[in-house]
Amino acid sequence: MSLRGFRVWAKNSKTEPYSVIVDSSSQSCSLLIESNAVITIDKETAEQAKRFYEKLTDGYGLIGILHTSRQEGYLGVITGAVTVGQLHGNDIYKVTSVQFLPLFCAPNEVNDARISDLQRLLSSGMFFFASCGDGQKLFDLTLCAQERNSHSTSDHRFFWNRNLHFPFEKYGIPADDWCLRCMSGSVLVKTVYVGQHVAKIALISRLSQERVGTRFNVRGVNDNGSVANFVETEQLILHDNRESSFVQIRGSVPLFWDQPGIQVGSHKVQLRAFEISAPAFGRHFDALRKQYGQVCAVNLLGSKEGERKLSQAFASAHKNGEATKQVPYIEFDYHAQMKVSKDSIRHLEKKLAAFMDSYSFFHANSSAAIRQQLGVIRTNCLDCLDRTNCVQSMIGLQVLKKQLEYVLDESTKANIFARFEDTAKDLWQKNGDQCSVIYAGTGALEGKSKLRDASRSLARTIQNNLMDSSKQESFDLLLHGCTFGDRQFERIASVFPQSVVQANYSLYECPSAVDSLVERIPDMTVTEKLSLFVGTWNVNGGKNMYNVAFRGESALSLWLFPQGVVPYDIVCIGLEEIVDLSAGNIVKTSTTNQRIWCDGIRKTLIENTGIQYVLVGCDQLVGVCLYVFARPRLAPHIGGVSLDKVKTGMGGATGNKGSVALRMSVYTTSLCFVCSHFAAGQNEIKDRNEDFATALRKIRFSRGRDVSLHDLVFWLGDFNYRISLGGEEVKRSVRNGELDYLVQYDQLTQQKAVGNTFQDFSEGPLTFAPTYKYDTFSDDYDTSEKCRTPAWCDRILWRNSGSKNLVRLLKYDRAELKTSDHRPVFSIFELNALKLDAVRCRNVYKDVVECMGPPDGIVLYSIEGYPQFPSQIYSRISQKLQELCAPVLMSKIEGRHLWLVLENGEMALAALSLDGLKLAEGYILHAQLKTSDWSSLGNVEFPGSQDERGCDERKVASENVSLFNFDDDDDEPLAPVKSLVPPERPPAPVRSFANLQQAASTAPYSMPVDPLHSSSSQPCLFQNSIPVVPPRPSPLNWP
Repeated sequence: MSLRGFRVWAKNSKTEPYSVIVDSSSQSCSLLIESNAVITIDKETAEQAKRFYEKLTDGYGLIGILHTSRQEGYLGVITGAVTVGQLHGNDIYKVTSVQFLPLFCAPNEVNDARISDLQRLLSSGMFFFASCGDGQKLFDLTLCAQERNSHSTSDHRFFWNRNLHFPFEKYGIPADDWCLRCMSGSVLVKTVYVGQHVAKIALISRLSQERVGTRFNVRGVNDNGSVANFVETEQLILHDNRESSFVQIRGSVPLFWDQPGIQVGSHKVQLRAFEISAPAFGRHFDALRKQYGQVCAVNLLGSKEGERKLSQAFASAHKNGEATKQVPYIEFDYHAQMKVSKDSIRHLEKKLAAFMDSYSFFHANSSAAIRQQLGVIRTNCLDCLDRTNCVQSMIGLQVLKKQLEYVLDESTKANIFARFEDTAKDLWQKNGDQCSVIYAGTGALEGKSKLRDASRSLARTIQNNLMDSSKQESFDLLLHGCTFGDRQFERIASVFPQSVVQANYSLYECPSAVDSLVERIPDMTVTEKLSLFVGTWNVNGGKNMYNVAFRGESALSLWLFPQGVVPYDIVCIGLEEIVDLSAGNIVKTSTTNQRIWCDGIRKTLIENTGIQYVLVGCDQLVGVCLYVFARPRLAPHIGGVSLDKVKTGMGGATGNKGSVALRMSVYTTSLCFVCSHFAAGQNEIKDRNEDFATALRKIRFSRGRDVSLHDLVFWLGDFNYRISLGGEEVKRSVRNGELDYLVQYDQLTQQKAVGNTFQDFSEGPLTFAPTYKYDTFSDDYDTSEKCRTPAWCDRILWRNSGSKNLVRLLKYDRAELKTSDHRPVFSIFELNALKLDAVRCRNVYKDVVECMGPPDGIVLYSIEGYPQFPSQIYSRISQKLQELCAPVLMSKIEGRHLWLVLENGEMALAALSLDGLKLAEGYILHAQLKTSDWSSLGNVEFPGSQDERGCDERKVASENVSLFNFDDDDDEPLAPVKSLVPPERPPAPVRSFANLQQAASTAPYSMPVDPLHSSSSQPCLFQNSIPVVPPRPSPLNWP
């Protein structure tokens, strides 16, 4: 490919679709792009057509076509590049300028900020490509030397613009003839003279695109086992037809963890329970061992704040993991050791010496490979930047000496070795800077200059906390295009394994196939019945958690187990006003109560069921807190966990009101839980509606998912909707059991009926008395001066957007806990989670691919006996296709064939019906498909089902279950956690979930009388299910 050998032309016509022609000096034809379709045309035809086209730009090559929606695409052109050296006769270029040209209108008619940000990202100097001359073999930057020697397939982990090649592959155009393969990371090449000969030494760092993101936006591992900031660094030496390569890797700690909130000089880390991380942890090391052979893990984390907890979690996961039994683990507190002595790193070097020797390196000459690298050293710190750079440099320089012994002749002078070593040191320093710039926005912190390190730290703080969000969005747009946040695609991505989704272009470029697969999800899955408990409670600041009266009750078990003990599969608890909504807590919220309530809820679950429930995730927004627990046996099948929160207090400025949300997938069914506290006040109906709308609009999870993209949504909390009646009338109706009358005046019911809020959500019947507002430790509604009207403030609603019959409500009720001015509410559901069946999935996928027809939608027509297709009958064929509802997108005549590009493969199959048709004047029409073997796209291997071995849920190691880490409060010591459950209470007998269903369907429900005016002949609410409440103490004697 010659330098700047591409030229792009465009035609903007009011009567015809926008059209683009691409010329390449190295190709014998040109590209024609129109209506999102791509075909080749001969040079002569292109030259004639260009008389009506306008030149747009010249470039070094194409990145590909990026679709930002199903209708809108952009052609990526590299318009600026600088060479960084030569390897194997290929010029290696760094991309310095990229332009995305719209394929649907003129460039000056569109102004998309996302495209501008993406152009800025791709022009930042972190992307590289290789270019070779005619007849030469292209140097694939995505492959290390050992991989290039064994096969020629690109490594998709480092092939960043692979998805942008798919539109070319869809239309049968060799993508490599027109598009470049781009790698992100660092490429540094230096020439070293060895006598009269020239040698090359290079450092190539390949950043993986599987879990890419900026420093505080992407941490840890994902469900597929890919980790953040995963970089493969290759130390390559070329001399006299000899090649030597040594590979190291780095990557984030392979657990589910993140750093929430603003991080200024802080190392606070939030971890999830080990049981949730274990499957992804195992997949990560299984993939490394499959790719690299043996693996040695080197952990450089220190003892400060969250680093210590993260390091301990890594060590525990390694100790208990099946996949790491053969993986050596070495801990080295880099900061602490280097403070003791700068030579302390030699101790680490001695520990690694045996692994460097046994893992070896790759070496080959012109005829064959002589040595193979048998293993890899995996290094991590918190960010996998500064400390990792230093340790990898040390390892690389040690192996360099052994590489040179093979590459250089024995007669080489000693100063040549020193020259290589000095050059390598310089390359390692620059490599560290470039890797750091990609992930953190600045060069590496080296410890040599305090002033420079301080300025870089300050720049990182500003960049990572305030400016990285747009960069993260650009990464997502580049890698996912219009599939990012697309409901249909996300639904299939949650069902199919990642290896199937990314196997070829069919799911990315054929929306009709995705739609068909979504419709047939029931045919690819089997149902797994699960039980779900959802509860919400406004705890009034949590003031009375330790009150004597509270401890006298069998508190939380009455709420969590209202009909005896049921071992739920999933438990979701939402708390409101977990702290006082004071100005101090709004500015900086205490998390002490969050931890205490979590321990109390979990202890209640464990003591009543004997099952060691796992905390899937939790988050807090001032007073709103959401917890989700799951049984350990379900943990391997839970994925995609993500949290978000939205402030709605004072117009979104404060978090005294707001929502906390958690999403996850169970098997292939996606669940979303939202806990909210809406605006208070009898008449603030509009504000509450706006709070709901704001939360629905602003909640965003990973991969751009919003609330609407989930199969099941459970929305719970203190919504503060009131009853539009007078207080005395409401109390009288409650006392008389006239709840149906009150429901008519319930504000949420009214607003929902007219479509102002909670559209398409369902709620169980309100057969329990209003839950607000009570005098604490009393059955009396509010007797204060304000004497608020009772209301159903606390609610639980749900929405089923997935397959039918995914959820069934078994019970919707309240519990009689009296430490707050609200009563807790709960719902018990039965879920029919969808579980992938690999055999069914394979058959359905293949059937859908076969039925969708050729993806390119191209039909070739010819006229019997005519070596050149007669152009005058094109209009007749077009008319016939119109009758078949198959409009033509593009056409060309090439020899005896008329090429017609139709909208999709189904239309192409319909167009085959014209085969053998006799037209006027004796023309006999023949039709054939350009791509007749499209069904081979369906030959994709589906992995077998996950390991279904059960676990003893009563014997899960307590040290693993408790690894979930909360943000500790800096300014208050943590007091010993007090139990929310009386220790003397014996565990209740465990009942089956089937019994609960039977009880829920057969037991009649009698409407209790409001205790407000109850007498000895009128029982209190649920008096048969709760212990006697101690007498309410006088105000002077309250504890």
